Amino acid sequence: MTTSALSVGSVGDDASSGDAASTTSGEGTDAEADANDLESSGIDSAEDTTTAPAEGSSGGEDESTSDGGSVDECPNQTTCPMAEVIGEVSGDEGSRPIVFDGTEPTWVSFQVTEDNDSVTGEALEFTATLTSPVGFDFDLYVYRGPSGAGSGCGGQLEQSTSAGADDVVHMSWGEGGVANGGDERAWIAVEIVAKNGMCDPLAQWWLTIDGDT
Repeated sequence: MTTSALSVGSVGDDASSGDAASTTSGEGTDAEADANDLESSGIDSAEDTTTAPAEGSSGGEDESTSDGGSVDECPNQTTCPMAEVIGEVSGDEGSRPIVFDGTEPTWVSFQVTEDNDSVTGEALEFTATLTSPVGFDFDLYVYRGPSGAGSGCGGQLEQSTSAGADDVVHMSWGEGGVANGGDERAWIAVEIVAKNGMCDPLAQWWLTIDGDT
């Protein structure tokens, strides 16, 4: 039986031999194709896995850039009635200056007092100096309220919007050469404005108030 089988396999019709060979070859080809498909599938899967983190990384950079841009935009979030009180100076006697700093637009207020009681009259005066940080430009708006008022909001305005490092406002009012016996102290409101609406949380401006100047 074994010899017969071998004989049939070797001496039989070419078609039979070809069929057997074709079948065996076809099975091998299909197996190789399946293996190739699996291998190809594995490569595609790895590529997909590599792509996902890349997209996530790109998104992180965009978010960081967006955050950086938004920090530099600094509109004034306060109003004059919300102004922070930073102290007082004498308008007609020597006193320590007020020194205040910040990085964003804001409102502050202070009082100028009348302290000279001599019969010789003396006007009340002060000078406000705003020094902007390098690379940024802040402007200075100063409002003097009327004597006896509890706020400088809506008062007489003086302003400085120079392009230089310092903006300076000087104000003077009250008695002339003779004392009038009244108390002409006043509240002052100051608005500090970023000229281009841009600032840096690490770049400080400085406001100095000198009395009796």
